[in-house]
Amino acid sequence: MNIISRSAACLLVSTTLVLSGCANTGSSLLAGTKPDARLTSGEQSKFFSASGAQGCGLGALAGAGLGALAGSLKGNSKDALIGAAIGGAAGCAVGMTANYYLDSLQKDYATTGDRLKAMDTDISKDTSAVEKTTLTMKQVISENQATLAKISQQKNKAGFDKANATKELSQIDANIKLMKDKIKVMKDKDAAYKVALKAQETNNKADKAKLEVLNKEYAKLNSQITALEAEANGLFEQRQAISLG
Repeated sequence: MNIISRSAACLLVSTTLVLSGCANTGSSLLAGTKPDARLTSGEQSKFFSASGAQGCGLGALAGAGLGALAGSLKGNSKDALIGAAIGGAAGCAVGMTANYYLDSLQKDYATTGDRLKAMDTDISKDTSAVEKTTLTMKQVISENQATLAKISQQKNKAGFDKANATKELSQIDANIKLMKDKIKVMKDKDAAYKVALKAQETNNKADKAKLEVLNKEYAKLNSQITALEAEANGLFEQRQAISLG
């Protein structure tokens, strides 16, 4: 009983630490500067901000549980703590890989038809979210590019307001960081769909036809994400070329 109690406590502590580490990865903003409010508002923004942490959390819980169990079976509470920490860290990595979505589909749906139907709903939802996010990001990118061009043209002229330009660059840096974080989540989900679609085995005409349609929908989503990433990279490269000395 003592070993079980200790293992449970170890599991709780280690899992909390792992989840905290996962949730914080790549999520902190630049000190003192917030990104453009348009990038942090709207349902699609909440969705993309939460997805990565949720995937990590599920993997961490499973990994930490298995790690603690392995330690408990050895009859050593220290091994349970170490096992939970290692298992949780590994679970975090697994939770963020492209297989997490396929695993959830296989767990929740018994037939290929049901899995295809679920994927149809998910891909459509994410495509809509990417479209909305893309519109917002393009507006911000365009304005930031204009600001960078202005700074580049004026920075060597007399009367240049360096303090204001520094604030503007800090704002752009915060925007770039947040956009990169969002695009990372998009690409993670894109990779998960790719794996799940390839894993589906269709045995009838209806499922084969549905899978063909889903592959086309996925291709559209992938194309949108690739194009958005290219625009964000363009802004990043333009920003990198500017230094106020």
